[in-house]
Amino acid sequence: MSLAQALALHRAGRRREARVLYERALNRHPEHAQARFAYGLCLLEEGALPEGIGAMRHLLKAQPDHAGAHQALGKALGMIGDGAAEAHLRRAVELAPGAPDGWIELGALLAPRAPDQAEAVLRQALVHHPRDAALWSNLGNLLGQRGRRREAVECWRRALALQPGQVEAELALALDRRADGDAAGAVAMLEAAIKRRPDLAELHYNLGVTYHHARKPGPAIAALGRALGANPRFRKASVQLAQTAQSVCDWDTLERLMPLLREEVARAAAGKPCLVSPFFSLSLPLTEAERLAVARAKAQEIEARVRADRETARLSAQWPRAGETGPLRVGYLCSDFREHPTSHLMAGLFALHDRAAVHVTAYSYGPDDGSALRRRVREGCDAFVDLAAMDHVEAAKRIAADGIQVLVDVNGYITHSRPEIAAMRPAPVQATYLAFPGTTGAGFFDYALADAIVTPPGSEATYSEALVRLAHSYQVNDRDQAIGPATTRSAEALPEQGFVFCCFCASFKIEPAVFAAWMQLLRQVPDSVLWLYAETPEAERNLRGHAAKAGIAAARLVFATRRPKADHLARLRLADLFLDTLTYGAHTTASDALWAGVPVVTRRGDAFAARVGASLLTAIGLPELVAPDLAAYAATALRLAREPAALAALRARLAANRLTTPLFDTARFARGLEDAYRRMWSRHRAGQRPGLIDLADPAV
Repeated sequence: MSLAQALALHRAGRRREARVLYERALNRHPEHAQARFAYGLCLLEEGALPEGIGAMRHLLKAQPDHAGAHQALGKALGMIGDGAAEAHLRRAVELAPGAPDGWIELGALLAPRAPDQAEAVLRQALVHHPRDAALWSNLGNLLGQRGRRREAVECWRRALALQPGQVEAELALALDRRADGDAAGAVAMLEAAIKRRPDLAELHYNLGVTYHHARKPGPAIAALGRALGANPRFRKASVQLAQTAQSVCDWDTLERLMPLLREEVARAAAGKPCLVSPFFSLSLPLTEAERLAVARAKAQEIEARVRADRETARLSAQWPRAGETGPLRVGYLCSDFREHPTSHLMAGLFALHDRAAVHVTAYSYGPDDGSALRRRVREGCDAFVDLAAMDHVEAAKRIAADGIQVLVDVNGYITHSRPEIAAMRPAPVQATYLAFPGTTGAGFFDYALADAIVTPPGSEATYSEALVRLAHSYQVNDRDQAIGPATTRSAEALPEQGFVFCCFCASFKIEPAVFAAWMQLLRQVPDSVLWLYAETPEAERNLRGHAAKAGIAAARLVFATRRPKADHLARLRLADLFLDTLTYGAHTTASDALWAGVPVVTRRGDAFAARVGASLLTAIGLPELVAPDLAAYAATALRLAREPAALAALRARLAANRLTTPLFDTARFARGLEDAYRRMWSRHRAGQRPGLIDLADPAV
């Protein structure tokens, strides 16, 4: 058979057959350049990197000016982190400036560590190829990663104008829409692209991610399945499938994928990039050291994206002088100043800050939903700045120009967060707080606001930030939350008689071990029911299936739908006892139960996210409801279900403590935060590095 036949097989994707023919050709003509080059490409495409690299090096010894070999070798060396990659790619574009792929590969290699150089390379390539859609698309991707959204969108649109249906640009614009909160628009664009290129796993993967964020797990799982069908080795799709499966309590799929997740976590521990997100890690059975490694991997990725912009902006030169007096200028940076659990917790805080102590600015980069909650946040602050239309450079410059001394990032690594803003270092003291219950692994946060229960002595080594332990629970709560009109059991589909256990946590927090304990409680307490939050039909269906396997009738699981907050608090009062989850416990939902007068039983876990219930119960004077392990947790719940007098006495204590203990004393909490901010700033003013701060009970 001829070399032409081998090349035809190669183009048809039949690489193994082509490789055999290439080897025969090279046995006859060892220095045949075309055969050697095609053979090397075939090896690289099959993932045989050492062999493919060897073939390209062999060719370059004979033909040192072979541009294609330099490009292929540079790309392959870049994949294994070999420092020689850049030289080969630069030689490729020098030898063949008319080949756009070489410029694209060089830009991709430089982008993570030298984005300025990468941008220069792509713009130089566009001088040679101004009508190349792929170059415009890649430039858009680079600008998008650097937070220059408007310029990025313009590049992607130019790519599509030059080449309608250019899939990379379509994908980028779809993801931009998703980031802007337009899930429906993103889905429409992705589905249109998939019709043209159904073979591209990346499109199916991103469609799955979009559906996941839109809380449509059924379509998400289907799309991720198609992604893995197109590319069974697509690890990103497998990781996302695990997270989506967890969200619908598909524990078999999650367990099947746990070895892959552990491999990714091990990569993080070895200092390599990791596909498991920091937020996902909080709900997985990992150690705090492993979660720190995952967070560090994410922080390193963010640092690489903003490093050039930070060096150019030099915002530290604009920092307020450490000796300035007057109210401390504090900024709260958040995506969720809207109808959202974060604002339900924080809304009462801003107006209660002592204006002699702090000047408060809220920096919002999330959507304006026009809600009363957003209005309350705005009215409670000295200034409210909408950063939503700004890229991370513009946003950071605004914060620095405002003279913020202590910047408090309320998001961390949750959905819609923009840690790149804080990574720009717009303020001299930066802290992370509230929404992300763990370490960020980031050098651009000096402090993490916590307490002695969620971060007990000895846990400091698993935090990249210096800990600030507030006097009581770290979680702010609003003592002015309205509770709606009373409702009835029948109106909520609950039985008129019988004990009502409840848990309104998101479904991803429910694990087999705690669910088994709940099922045992239902068996031990006749006529009892378990009241849960129906996040999605798929989660409800799976939980009913797990109950059936445990011998529990479907009717004993009652699912509640989303309600306005006041109405939700009113219906919560119908429950007898709230049952916490384990690895990632109830946070806002536990506070809601306590505010509504419903006792919470929890287990003191081994990580921040697992200890919040213990923190809340201690701050409201009910530490006996914090169990040391799962067996004691179940025993406490069973005793209270069987002893009506004990439960009634507990509820009476909760009612008495609600407004007399620290948990819902928002003014006292504000004084504690102000003390924390003063101490952070004092250390900075004294030229000290961030260090552990333990606070005493603040006086009101």
